[in-house]
Amino acid sequence: MNDATTPLMQIQDVVQQLAEATSAALRLDVEVYDRVSRVAATGFLQTLVGRPILKEGVIWRNIYGVGKAKIIVDNPGKDDDCRECPYFGQCRYKRAVYAAIEHEGQIVGVIGIIAVTEDQVALIEYNNYAMLEFVDKIAGLISSKLKEHQMIKQIRTYAELLEAVIDNIDKGVIIANNSFEIIDINNYMTRKLLVDRQKLIGTHILKLFPSIKLPDASQTEYQEIPYTLNNKQMYFLCRWKSILVNSEIQGNICLIEDYKDTTEMAYAMTANQHEIHLTDLVGQSPQFLKFKDKVSKAAAYDSTVLLTGETGSGKELFARAIHTESSRKKQPFVVINCGAIPETLIESELFGYEKGAFSGASSMGKHGKFFMANKGTVLLDEIETLPLYLQPKLLRVLEQKEIERVGGVKTIPVDIRIIAATNVLLDEMVAKKQFRADLFHRLNVVSLFIPPLRDRGEDIMILADYFIAKYSKRFQKKILGLSEEVKHLFLQHPWSGNVRELQNAIEYAINMEQGPYISIDNLPFQFNAVPLQANSSALKHMEQEQIKKALDSFGWSDEGRVKAAKYLGISRATIYRRIKQYHIEGPIS
Repeated sequence: MNDATTPLMQIQDVVQQLAEATSAALRLDVEVYDRVSRVAATGFLQTLVGRPILKEGVIWRNIYGVGKAKIIVDNPGKDDDCRECPYFGQCRYKRAVYAAIEHEGQIVGVIGIIAVTEDQVALIEYNNYAMLEFVDKIAGLISSKLKEHQMIKQIRTYAELLEAVIDNIDKGVIIANNSFEIIDINNYMTRKLLVDRQKLIGTHILKLFPSIKLPDASQTEYQEIPYTLNNKQMYFLCRWKSILVNSEIQGNICLIEDYKDTTEMAYAMTANQHEIHLTDLVGQSPQFLKFKDKVSKAAAYDSTVLLTGETGSGKELFARAIHTESSRKKQPFVVINCGAIPETLIESELFGYEKGAFSGASSMGKHGKFFMANKGTVLLDEIETLPLYLQPKLLRVLEQKEIERVGGVKTIPVDIRIIAATNVLLDEMVAKKQFRADLFHRLNVVSLFIPPLRDRGEDIMILADYFIAKYSKRFQKKILGLSEEVKHLFLQHPWSGNVRELQNAIEYAINMEQGPYISIDNLPFQFNAVPLQANSSALKHMEQEQIKKALDSFGWSDEGRVKAAKYLGISRATIYRRIKQYHIEGPIS
């Protein structure tokens, strides 16, 4: 054991001071040992500090060996207890009194008073037990100092550990006293705010965050704090927690999150769960391979992309692939279906709003999806349904890279890549003044048209085999493939719902099929319907009938409409649009 590691050596200065005070009070020399060496001493013994303890001496054998709490040595160097000591017969000590020093239930040291002159002998001899009791009290005092040192050491260790934890968490922590003057601030906040920690200590928190609400007994919820840094607006979420000691508030902790960091992390985690690579998209036809090559080239740069394709052709999958193959792949990927958000809500959903901006608005305000997608990619699906009044605001996002919340007056910079998707020809809508020409041209930077399934030839069979393998495994069935009759039918089918229609048809068939090959009898009803005629009115009539039959089957409720859309291989937004377009009405209840 190294001297520095023994308990008494850790408080050697204190022990020396107590030894000197005892020596002055008693007019006797004092020495203190631990289990290794002499730790402290007075008088002529001071030069012996650091010398090893004698294993043959009375201290080691009686206190450390036998475990006695106190001993009196009347004739050092002559008593029988001293016989094994190398100084037997020539000891300078004439009388000595020793008491054990205990710590955590163990003897860790010994304190003794020594007489080396006849006057000192007389002092001990006439006060033997009083001296013994006094030394025992000093031993107890040293023991209490050891406990105090241990507690302080633990407190420092815990404080350093707590400080290390606070400095390394990905949240802001500001500690303030009862007057809300800053006592400490962690590394997260100093990095975010680009401030010097020491300069903030002692300043009032309102100087740092002028708009922050100081806590009262009822306020425990998060509040939003704006902060301007280098002419850029930042937003933090803050929550106060009181520091209670013996049921009294001794200070306050302000817990802070960067709203942008929190939302980006949430969206990034969601996006990673649906990560799509170009290699995941199945198809070998020349048209499809050529299209994938264009997608790969577009993914390498940050230009705005307009994806045009029929319903069910995989617009969202290709958008995800563009994001995954781009430099933004570790950032949020946010899907916004413009046709699925009510027109009254879409502006606040996209751009966010200030508190009190309209009736029913949150008292904290709300950040929109553009803000939360910062550094990442936004897919604006069914872009053709975006209201005309909002199109100039989207144009500003594309051109100025900034947004303005509903009811707000400040612009907020955003760094997002826009991918727009549609199943209609936007240029025709522009000609009819149903879509702004300037926005169309700004979206139509990299225009990609997804080839419909009916034009992809061999891909129909490749995809059918892929979905058969997928759903056979999921439903634990042994379906080997399509019957020859079904293969012929699939190659002739127009696939108005494209890949989604094919996927749904295979899933339906595998649910129904009991044999090894999918037969025509186990396909959805549209494959047994009268062949579609070429003229548009007949196509529309057939589509109306298919939608009405599906709704009659699954129900006219919102849930039934979602199920019907999936069955028909179209999106939820599309079936709602078709019901409105064709004036399809349910049964009168």
